[in-house]
Amino acid sequence: MKSPIIAFLGHVDAGKTSIMDCIRNTYFAYKEMGGLTQTIGITEVPTSRIEELSKELLEKFKVKVNVESLIFIDSPGHEAFVTLRERGASIADFAILTVDSKEGIQKQTIESINILKAYKTPFLVALTKIDMIDGYIPKKDMSFLDFINSQNPKYTQNLEEKLYSLVSDLSNYGFSSERYDRVKDFTKEVAIVPVSSVNNIGVNDLLVLIIGISQRYLPSEPTERADVAIVEEKAIKGLGKVYDAIVYSGKINVGDRVLMETLDGVKETKIKGIMKLKPLEESRENFGRYESVGSIDAVKPIRLILQNPEALIGTSISVFKDETEKENIEHTMKSSIQNYNDEKSGGVIVCADSIGSLDAMKKLSESEGIQVGLAKIGSPTKRDLDLAKVGNRAIMCFNVKIDREVAELAGAEKVVLIQGKAIYSIIDQYKTFLSQQKDRELQDKLSKIILPAKFRVIEKSVFRRSNPCVFGAEILLGEIRPGYRVIKSDGKVLGRIMDIQNENKKLENAKAGDKIAVSIDDAVFGRNLYENDLLYTDIGQNDLINFEDVKDSLPEDYSLALNEIRKIKRF
Repeated sequence: MKSPIIAFLGHVDAGKTSIMDCIRNTYFAYKEMGGLTQTIGITEVPTSRIEELSKELLEKFKVKVNVESLIFIDSPGHEAFVTLRERGASIADFAILTVDSKEGIQKQTIESINILKAYKTPFLVALTKIDMIDGYIPKKDMSFLDFINSQNPKYTQNLEEKLYSLVSDLSNYGFSSERYDRVKDFTKEVAIVPVSSVNNIGVNDLLVLIIGISQRYLPSEPTERADVAIVEEKAIKGLGKVYDAIVYSGKINVGDRVLMETLDGVKETKIKGIMKLKPLEESRENFGRYESVGSIDAVKPIRLILQNPEALIGTSISVFKDETEKENIEHTMKSSIQNYNDEKSGGVIVCADSIGSLDAMKKLSESEGIQVGLAKIGSPTKRDLDLAKVGNRAIMCFNVKIDREVAELAGAEKVVLIQGKAIYSIIDQYKTFLSQQKDRELQDKLSKIILPAKFRVIEKSVFRRSNPCVFGAEILLGEIRPGYRVIKSDGKVLGRIMDIQNENKKLENAKAGDKIAVSIDDAVFGRNLYENDLLYTDIGQNDLINFEDVKDSLPEDYSLALNEIRKIKRF
């Protein structure tokens, strides 16, 4: 059976790398800047290590390990998962969603859940940092099942509350879930494994569960065609540009002719070198971790050296034996990227660091009802700004650097560059931008028409009888603004609104429910204006026509005011 490829997803600092540290018996989490993973790392965990960590549980559940190893991919957030891409789908066979037991589901957790749903990838949940829950009695090196039996009722209850809070949250995203030892059908329920990686509690449960599910439900053999997923690009002294990669099907050899996806389309090159990542070593380290080989079978993590290193991160390269196979692969590759760099399509422009990231950006944007137009790898350019100017004046930038000159030009051209390293943050910012843009457009339209309104003169609130008349008013329907002409209920013109105030502060408008002071130039209290008089804004025929463009964006009371005005003016 082929070795399963397992990707970690979850919020930053939810314990992804700490789980791998426990499995490898390393301490990478503490060497990362600030304790947070900065790049994608690959580790092959051989059967011998799995059996060493989980021997008792394997025997208890009668699970025989039939895979050579497990290939784990660790990264900040979801990056590894979307980078493990083949023609629009992830090559990850399985995923582990990490959830901090103290924090629960966070924004990046939600993003990871949505990505898993979009790619339809099976996953389990590692509920991490259970040693931080109140009532914990210190224990080490135990399965979760043995651990929970050693704890007091207070801790057990607190853990159950955390677990079932998570079960409830996951149900909101369409997933049934349960603690792993209570799951009746792994095809219908997401298994939750409580874990304390720093104390090696529950990690062996996690490994046994992955082995069991993988061997039962995942494909047994890789396909014959030789394919390699490009995960990371690095510059290594003495080697130049190399790629951290995974051979996920077939067999590759030094000298093989391959096709790769580049910024300039599909190109041919040759495999110049293959360096095998040693078991239990971490691809993020650059020294003493690899051995050169002439060929290698799937499924294995490697460092790949190409004759012309132009392959894009997040793509797959494919070996071909003859021209017919080359044509077929080339056609498939071109089909998979034809939706990118399409300047004629509508929607927001997206710039990202890899095709995998573009896929995720498109999937999650479209799930939020956001249409993506031009989607490209790399930083935004002056040409992209020109396209954005005739579009919606925004560019979403995921994990790419922005040239200073482009940023300054974007400011001058009033094109918003929305950038970040978390998709949910970029999408949230873009939705806020759209809302603000829509509001500005609405306010621009509203400023050009007289809005309908109905208001009344409040009793005993006349502050000045004339020149202008100033009195207290209650807005009953719609909206008034300075400059609007006012009519009475008999259709006669009363005058023009000069000023609106509240507590001696001038206002730009007043809406239904507001009580304000208003001044009208030609009104004279006791002659053409009296207490409790009903007043209306003087709507013209053009205002009536233009109101149709904005009425759906306004509360219903505006339309109610307009209906009364139409009856008065007999429109």
